[in-house]
Amino acid sequence: MRFYFFNQLPGAWFFGLKIKVLDHEKCVVQIPYRWSTKNPFRSIYFAALSAAAELSTGSIALAAIEGKDMSMLVTGMSGVFLKKAKGIILFECPEVPRIVAAVKEAESNPNGSVVSVTTIGHNKDGVEVAKFTFEWSFKKKSA
Repeated sequence: MRFYFFNQLPGAWFFGLKIKVLDHEKCVVQIPYRWSTKNPFRSIYFAALSAAAELSTGSIALAAIEGKDMSMLVTGMSGVFLKKAKGIILFECPEVPRIVAAVKEAESNPNGSVVSVTTIGHNKDGVEVAKFTFEWSFKKKSA
């Protein structure tokens, strides 16, 4: 995974992101508080949190289009920061079935499909620190 990040997603590599779980139910991505993710206010920089949140939804999307002649793109994003993000933060996206359904719809719809999914970041105590919503667009590639 580290080699893939280094070559394909250098930001994820730089921030030290780790995919902890990716299965048929959810994706969980971990982001540490360290020199590459911190801001001057002793918390995790919002852009690093956004990257971890996006990876928790994008990993599902990437897995869902694997082997298909399909493109995917983030077309919208919103985020809410609820608490100072310190220590290890886990972003969990339980929206696998919705993303898979959007990919299936895009396979048969010439206009593609769009799905909006939410991921929640929490600290080691289970306290919610951030919540993001990403809009993913899927479309069959032209011949």
